[in-house]
Amino acid sequence: MRQPWVPRVMNASLAAVLLLLVGPIVANFGGKPMYVQAALLLVTLPTLLVVALCLSSAIRPGSLGRAVRRRRARRTTSQD
Repeated sequence: MRQPWVPRVMNASLAAVLLLLVGPIVANFGGKPMYVQAALLLVTLPTLLVVALCLSSAIRPGSLGRAVRRRRARRTTSQD
């Protein structure tokens, strides 16, 4: 029996947890020294990218895998 809701729930909950972890960092961003802000920015940007990918996968499961396959197919045809 297929359960298509499982990846959607897992990806949405992972995105929510990551946002809860990043939220306090972003809320207390002001007033920090410049080097601390740069370090926090370097930590939060990849995390926000993962959140965006999780939400994308939760909205349309399999869309990221199809995009990767299309890109690989385009890359192999352009090299020929």
